[in-house]
Amino acid sequence: MNECATTRTGWLSDSPGNGERDLGTRAALVLLGFMTLAAVVASQPSATAQSPSSSGRFTLVMSGEAVEDKKTGLIWEQSPDLIHDTWSASVARCQTKSVGGQKGWRAPSVEELKSLIDASQTDPALPEGHPFSNIKSEIYWSATPSKSDDIVAWQVSFFTGEPVTDQKSGTRRIWCVLGGT
Repeated sequence: MNECATTRTGWLSDSPGNGERDLGTRAALVLLGFMTLAAVVASQPSATAQSPSSSGRFTLVMSGEAVEDKKTGLIWEQSPDLIHDTWSASVARCQTKSVGGQKGWRAPSVEELKSLIDASQTDPALPEGHPFSNIKSEIYWSATPSKSDDIVAWQVSFFTGEPVTDQKSGTRRIWCVLGGT
């Protein structure tokens, strides 16, 4: 115990003959720590670069604000907003959105939303290694209205991966898309 206390006291000591060496050693260790941290940060993928996800299907684009799906060619918001709204308000919000400096976003069709689903996954039912964030296991509106009932529209549950219908007056989230039809 005395040896540790002596070493610790000696390390922090400003006593003549020891202080300069200790200060130099401390400075070198601090510099080494910063260099190590810089190397770790530099080895991480940049959020602004285009980088493929671990599955290779998805690539971050538009400075990391959007994700290109190589399987469908569609570009999705990397992080859909958290607003719950009616069907018409949600569809309209996509049309006025600017993501990554890009306009022209729209509400996806039910088929486009279903294309993101990985049936082997739940909560959320997305492919393993997907690059999306802010994804909640909720139900997201599609732009597809019901063919048999004009007050109903299609949605997709990202908890189970199942498409469902509900009244357009209900409130859900929307995940805007760019490209496609």
